[in-house]
Amino acid sequence: MVEGPGCTLNGEKIRSKVRTGQKVKDVRGTLTKSNTETNVFHSFSGCQYSGVETLGKELFMYFGLRALRIHFGMNGSIRINPAQRKVAAGSAAALEIRLSDDTVAFYDSAVEIRLTEDCEQKVRAMESLDVCSSRFSCSRSEEAVRSQGSRMLCDVLLDQAVMPGVGNIIKNEALFDSGLHPAVKVQQLTDVQIHHLVKMTRDFTLLFYKCRKSGSPLYKHYKVYKRPHCGQCSHVITVCRLGDNGRMTYFCERCQKGDPTGSLPVRNSLIGWAFHDRTSNDVAKKEEDDWACQLCTLINQPEARACDACLTPKPEGDTEASPFTADLIKYPCNAFRKPREELKVNWRSAFGTSTLVFSDMTEKPKPVKSPLSPAGSHLNSLAAERGLYKNSFCQGTTSANYASGGWQKQSAELSKGESLASYSHPSKKMRIDHSPPPTSIAPSPPCCSSHRRPTVLRVVHKEGENKGRQFYSCSLPRENKCNFFQWADLHFPFCHHGKRCLMRTVLKLGPNNGRNFYTCSFQKGKQCDFFQWAENRPGLSILPGC
Repeated sequence: MVEGPGCTLNGEKIRSKVRTGQKVKDVRGTLTKSNTETNVFHSFSGCQYSGVETLGKELFMYFGLRALRIHFGMNGSIRINPAQRKVAAGSAAALEIRLSDDTVAFYDSAVEIRLTEDCEQKVRAMESLDVCSSRFSCSRSEEAVRSQGSRMLCDVLLDQAVMPGVGNIIKNEALFDSGLHPAVKVQQLTDVQIHHLVKMTRDFTLLFYKCRKSGSPLYKHYKVYKRPHCGQCSHVITVCRLGDNGRMTYFCERCQKGDPTGSLPVRNSLIGWAFHDRTSNDVAKKEEDDWACQLCTLINQPEARACDACLTPKPEGDTEASPFTADLIKYPCNAFRKPREELKVNWRSAFGTSTLVFSDMTEKPKPVKSPLSPAGSHLNSLAAERGLYKNSFCQGTTSANYASGGWQKQSAELSKGESLASYSHPSKKMRIDHSPPPTSIAPSPPCCSSHRRPTVLRVVHKEGENKGRQFYSCSLPRENKCNFFQWADLHFPFCHHGKRCLMRTVLKLGPNNGRNFYTCSFQKGKQCDFFQWAENRPGLSILPGC
């Protein structure tokens, strides 16, 4: 479901786009279809909209003495002034509030009617515990966590009465950043460790909020959540159901110890800069930041010693640092390092000579330094034929980039052992792929008949005898996809009922955690005793916990 940062952004969206003081003209939606004549939502007609507030995963819209409490579902969202279009089955708004000038529609949400006074009192009493609130109090949150002495951390973090706004993503990543096992109980922690836990929860929540607000991908910051391997030590992630409600839990047994008596972690995401000296490798150094030319204001790469445009030398000495780059954290998607391969090419046009820069951002193993073999010399000759040397690029022209030693620097790097084969001349109509060749050819999914594109693996969620089965379908969006369909479990064995088995994953803690197995597709109580371990075939793997 939508976690605290998403609910906070929804509240900000309504607050900025919907003017207060408007009167309700009509209330529609799937929630108003039952008992239309006596539906309580129609009693809001004529009421005046007075404001909106959020608390954790709850959103409150005030209409005079009464208020609406909205709780977003797994795919919950809002739309303000949605365009009139044909609504597909199952995608209609749960509640649509039509005001004098604006319309607010809630999708996949649960709505309740409350008293405005009660909602305001609840927000005032708990806003200092809300991890998304600007009035968040770390000390009060620590007291609330400390009062849950006999409960496991995975339950405490998800308790909306203790830390409103924390969802399953924040729970898993905050526990990893804290270096604590989800099954550890609060009474085993010291005050310093509780402080660590609260701060890491707050920090990842703010990161969650900023990613959602800016539109940048949040999954790049995941270390354990829905990842097969740990983002720090590459150990296999353990997936299980823990806690009172059996929520899916992801953790690394190597980085998150069950015994919290040891020292605090140093390199777990935000820990290094929060509680240690700011000189670790997790923090961007001054020389790793881009610099602007004082003459032409061009933004240059950190390793450049002179401006690529006007050849002005890089300024020496202390310069005023931007407040946005101070103590900038290095995440996997922002490693603050020079690309392994960079190719600069002169391009002559009617307006002068410009420079094209081709960078390879992929991770590639370092080649072994060895004498050139006949195969290597063949690669060099092939590269020369394709015009990889500087004489082929310059064509009698000069530019500031080459005068500053741009190409000579790249050539010097090549002489240190890097292969020339990957520096083939890029074509405009050819996609550049520097990824290393696969060691083994895995069977690829079938292509749809209409678009000839690789299909995607899906799971049947509709109630019936095929629920849980896997199938292939077109990968395009719903409005453009074709009718391609093919079962993906035709190689699955049959159970004793003569039905196709389902592939499931062991979520119980133990030596078999994460293994896939075949079992009967019938419901509990009607299942036969068929059981068989499933081999992890390449090309047909499922996410742990599906």
